[in-house]
Amino acid sequence: MIMEKEKIDIDLRGFKVSQSTVFTGRPQGEDVRKVIDLNKYDKEEDTEVHIHIPEGTTSFNPSFFLGLLYDSIKSLGLDNFNTRYKIILDDTNEEIKKLLQRNISDGLKYAENALNQRTGISVFLKNLRT
Repeated sequence: MIMEKEKIDIDLRGFKVSQSTVFTGRPQGEDVRKVIDLNKYDKEEDTEVHIHIPEGTTSFNPSFFLGLLYDSIKSLGLDNFNTRYKIILDDTNEEIKKLLQRNISDGLKYAENALNQRTGISVFLKNLRT
């Protein structure tokens, strides 16, 4: 018998600053992470977390993405993270959705580089040695 995973919906609407249309800043992402207690969900293997980026958002900056989700990616590994966490774009405007998807892809790429110790400074230092 296959057990259905519990789905947790997290709406980021309440974390947008006033009239802002962007989510930005690693410290801000880390603050949201603490408030919604993502560490708890990382430990619950039978949980799938849906993070909703609200309509009217024009940018989900990779720095905010990393503040919010890097610890989960580091803890779970990229494949398990992609299985357990779903980012839902609530906007219906296809151009906005493409921009947000690009932001998310960049965040995932930065996280993968950090996991593999391929950050900008490490690549720079490696090139100095060769």
